[in-house]
Amino acid sequence: MLSVERLEKHHDRNGFDCGNKILNDFLQKHARQHAEREISRTFVLTNDTQPKKIVGYYTLAVCEVIPNDIPDPRLERYPHPMPAAKLARLAVCSHNQGNGIGEKLLLNAMERSLSISENAGLIGMFVDAKDDKAAGYYRPYGFIPTENDHLILYLPIATMRQAFE
Repeated sequence: MLSVERLEKHHDRNGFDCGNKILNDFLQKHARQHAEREISRTFVLTNDTQPKKIVGYYTLAVCEVIPNDIPDPRLERYPHPMPAAKLARLAVCSHNQGNGIGEKLLLNAMERSLSISENAGLIGMFVDAKDDKAAGYYRPYGFIPTENDHLILYLPIATMRQAFE
């Protein structure tokens, strides 16, 4: 059985390889330090048969955005910075890509963001897609490109709520 849990010391970070050096390096060298410094939180997907092995991971942070280029009419009258969740990274081990693992991680990140929004308020979630292919991955889930950069995508909090109703 697969489960998502917070990255801890016992997880085998060095054994993870998603095929992207930057994403591998972050998990192996920086994710735990970022958590200790309260910068972000990384969550890993593991299998109960091999609980130390990381099947995939995502990193979640909170950010502040000025809603000028966010295509959401509800935010037009708000010129001040607004709080949002930031899906900073999402990666799946090379051996498990194409098996729905990324979707499981993304939905978990959305659920956590909804929980945060209930206690602190968020306008939605942002992701900086690394390229057009990655941006295309997020669009079916309701992410929309911002007006100034088609690789910065926004998922309104209302869309997240609808996904879980």
